[in-house]
Amino acid sequence: MNLQNFIENNLWKRSLLSYLLYPVAVKYAFLLKLRRKFFELFPSFSYKSKIKIISIGNIVSGGSGKTPFTIFLAKYLSGKGYKIAVSHRGYKGKFEEDNKLISDRNGVFDFAEDAGDEAFLLSQKLAGIPVIAGKNRRLSIRILEKKFPDLDHIILDDSFQHLQVEHDLDFVVFNEIGGIGNGFVLPAGILRESLSALKSADFIVFNGEGDVPEKLKKYKKPVLKGSYQIVRFYDLKGTDVPKIILESSKIALLSGIGMPKSFEKTILRAGLKFEHHFRFPDHFDYRNNKIFYDLKKKIEKNKIDYLLTTEKDFVKLRLLEDIAFPFVVVEIEFQFDQKKQSELLLNPLFSV
Repeated sequence: MNLQNFIENNLWKRSLLSYLLYPVAVKYAFLLKLRRKFFELFPSFSYKSKIKIISIGNIVSGGSGKTPFTIFLAKYLSGKGYKIAVSHRGYKGKFEEDNKLISDRNGVFDFAEDAGDEAFLLSQKLAGIPVIAGKNRRLSIRILEKKFPDLDHIILDDSFQHLQVEHDLDFVVFNEIGGIGNGFVLPAGILRESLSALKSADFIVFNGEGDVPEKLKKYKKPVLKGSYQIVRFYDLKGTDVPKIILESSKIALLSGIGMPKSFEKTILRAGLKFEHHFRFPDHFDYRNNKIFYDLKKKIEKNKIDYLLTTEKDFVKLRLLEDIAFPFVVVEIEFQFDQKKQSELLLNPLFSV
């Protein structure tokens, strides 16, 4: 059983293993509640920036759609005339322990691809918006304050649990597919902390087509509902691949993301059928010749015409040498289901 199947069978659902781990989860959840309460009672322990801080995070482990929503919100605010910067941890990148600006208002720096897949993707998608990588968010904010004192907002991608920095707004993102899993906190479930932490949120962002779970509605937070929409398909050279070609071809998927079923649903919703999904763990490092040797044999055996992958995966795949695979990159973006209704919620907060 691979890791994703283990998660789906034991953390998304309640199983014997999840019940055995439940006592540990209860203790862990209690400690997290104490931690959050501590920072509420003693706000002086959190860094307060003169620039407004927007946190985009989640309460579940794994992919929920934080980065696509970060891209959406950064573009939305920039389009309204605000000066924006984005901070990302740079998970598994060279600058995770050594905070570094990887792009500024003039462009992306040459070393940005070393910052980790999601941080680099942010720098690529947010032209003219500075992006900094590093897990010390307080330091990242101070670097941005010094370099860009005219900033209106700094968006922190994946920081709902980062309480050492005071947030002016908190968006908590949920994915329809994973939901809240079996409702247990780690290690018995997928929750990073108990749902009661949503009392500290300002907005819930629900990514998917289904109904918002009642367990989330009970906290009476404004809900922004949207989903991934495919913008285009393109090949390794950046040339558009018409959807009609993919519809009449034999395709497979390749991804190393937190919520692979979400990628599958996006492809199926676009009217495409796929033969197989080659799943790898989130933030997977593809620098392994054996992996691609085995993959090539499977592709040839099944006569696959195109191998569809995500932009997050392509960030790493593009760096590999001599990859003779028929890759097609799927470019997606977060869009509101009801644009006018959602913007009515946001506009009072962001009016220049």
